Formats: sequence, structure tokens, C-alpha cells
Amino acid sequence: MILAAGEASRMGKAKMLLPYNETTILGHILNEVNALSPDIIKIVTGHYHDLIKKAIVAQQASITFNPNYMSGMSSSIQLGLAEMQKDYPQLAFVIIMVSDQPFINRFILSNLIDQKIQMHKGIVAASYNGILGTPVLLSDNYFEHLHKLTGDKGARGILQQFPNDTASVDFELGELDIDTDEDYRQFCKKLNEKNVD
Repeated sequence: MILAAGEASRMGKAKMLLPYNETTILGHILNEVNALSPDIIKIVTGHYHDLIKKAIVAQQASITFNPNYMSGMSSSIQLGLAEMQKDYPQLAFVIIMVSDQPFINRFILSNLIDQKIQMHKGIVAASYNGILGTPVLLSDNYFEHLHKLTGDKGARGILQQFPNDTASVDFELGELDIDTDEDYRQFCKKLNEKNVD
């Protein structure tokens, strides 16, 4: 599940559609997710629904508009999860991602799944800058908790509630998300450095 409903008020434009090499940030994320051949990919949109719908090829993902996106991230998670469960009733786990972490890649996502299998944990989160955050994998026994979320908290409260059932994977560049023009400049700079390397 890729959360892409926000207004991006600090930037004032659809940050997930900013250029990233030959595609956009969201296009890059979709390419990395599709590389794992998941059973279902759900993008939950809001403020920039029309722009995102126009930019995404239908085969890449299923798009759902959240009319209540202003009420916070929890409403997008619940709507996305409900639709994923409807389309795929045997869903065993979900990986929740945000659309403004440009350095997400297929290896991070694979590591989440590998850790779940190896550590027998119900929750596996990315770790960066001393915190646990997105992308985060939650097993189906936590779906009920996701459906009870409120406000703009996302799944972090669940991680704090069940530390003994939580594992993590390193995602050093996960701390860089795109909220401002300066963030995007920093991202482009890092990207150029990586390309040079």
C-alpha cells in the first residue's frame, strides 16, 4: 500500500510526481514494488488524485481515492486495507509505504519480508535516524489494529504497542523524505553522488 493522499502543503505541488531519473518519485517506487511481483499494489490518493491517475499506467497499480484524506493518514490506511482485503481475501501481510521516500528500493522491501520469515515477527519496520518507520510490514493479525487507527498517526502507535513482535531493517536513506524544495534539492544532490559512485 502506497500512501499518496496528502496535500504537500509545505511544497504546494505534487511532490510524488517530481522527476527522478527517467521517471518520477512515485514512478520509481512503483518500479521497485513491481519488481517483487506482489499480489496487489494499492495507491491511496487524495488531494492530487487526478494528477496521479493521469501519471500512472493502469497495470502498475490499483488506485483508490480517499475522500476523507484531510482527516489524516489513518483514514487512507483503513480505506486502502479494506479494499485490498476485499480484492485479495487471503492477504497475509501488508507493507505500508509513503510516496515521498525516494530512496525506497526492492532490496529494502525484500529485507522486510525476509526478516518476517527469519525472525517470525508480525511487524517489521525500516530503521533510520534512531526511529522505526516506513516502509513497515504488518501481518494480518494486526489488520484489526490498523482499522482502529485515528488521526494522522499512521502505524507507529502499533509498533510502540508491540515491541516484542517487532523487527527492523536498516534503511539509512529513509530519513530523507520530500517535504520542501530544499529536501528535493538535497535528494537530487545525493542522487547525483550515487550515480557518480
